Amino acid sequence: MSPKTWIEVRFLVPAAMQEEAALFLTEFSGRGVIVEEDEDREGVLIRAFFRSEEFGPWQQSQLQDYLKRLGSYGLYPLGLEIRQAAEEDWAEAWKQHFKPLKVTSRLVVTPPWEQYRAGPQEVVITIHPGMAFGTGRHPTTILCLKALEEILTREVLPEGSGPWQVLDVGTGTGILALAAARLGARVLAIDVDPEAVAAALENVRLNALEDVIWVEDTPLTKLRQQFPLILANLTAPDLRQFAEALAGRLASGGALIVSGFLTEDLPALLDRFASIGLKEASRLVQEDWVALILRRP
Repeated sequence: MSPKTWIEVRFLVPAAMQEEAALFLTEFSGRGVIVEEDEDREGVLIRAFFRSEEFGPWQQSQLQDYLKRLGSYGLYPLGLEIRQAAEEDWAEAWKQHFKPLKVTSRLVVTPPWEQYRAGPQEVVITIHPGMAFGTGRHPTTILCLKALEEILTREVLPEGSGPWQVLDVGTGTGILALAAARLGARVLAIDVDPEAVAAALENVRLNALEDVIWVEDTPLTKLRQQFPLILANLTAPDLRQFAEALAGRLASGGALIVSGFLTEDLPALLDRFASIGLKEASRLVQEDWVALILRRP
């Protein structure tokens, strides 16, 4: 098989399953996914791409196991198709799907192949969407961006303290770090996934923000610096696991923005963070996804 051939997984699901299936395929592929309405079959088509060397019998088995798990919960996809896609087909799919998108009152996310003229007060972030999680379209990313905008545009740091110092944990494509930098912060973005680090570095260069964003593969538990603002768009299990490490890196009076979980996970997460001294200051909800702004009293 040519090294320029990709494997495309097409997953047709009822609209109610869209978020569940999109999140699974995003985590499974390690990249963003394409979500399209399929009016002919009254469902949602989710497309994920794998390099040819990344997809084999194990991946096929995992997909089949996932379908069985869904069936055990009474959830039934409308169809699954696995096929080869040429490099140019993969690239064109991304270009057709990803257009400039205004995700908050000020922030606009655009791919590098689109020309976008910013309006008054708009802040533009350029993201190459094909490499890692974080294209600005998933509810958890949007919620984090809204919470970030709220803090960085409404709160004022003490005089003489300089720009906001922000930590972005599990940066993915670097979208939250880029937004924070565009809103005036200096950012340390970390991720243990080498592909995510490479993606974030490329996006930092695309936005010419090398002087204010540092991207590292340093694990959270190895950091010693404290930050007045921390961003962590992770999964519920990861947030429970790293709760103490996140709290330990949060400066007194600072804010921790967490997302990546559903409303059903909220009580357990609030209890976990409360047990280490962090209290809910605000919450944002979209399509059963939640973002919390936590503070140390």
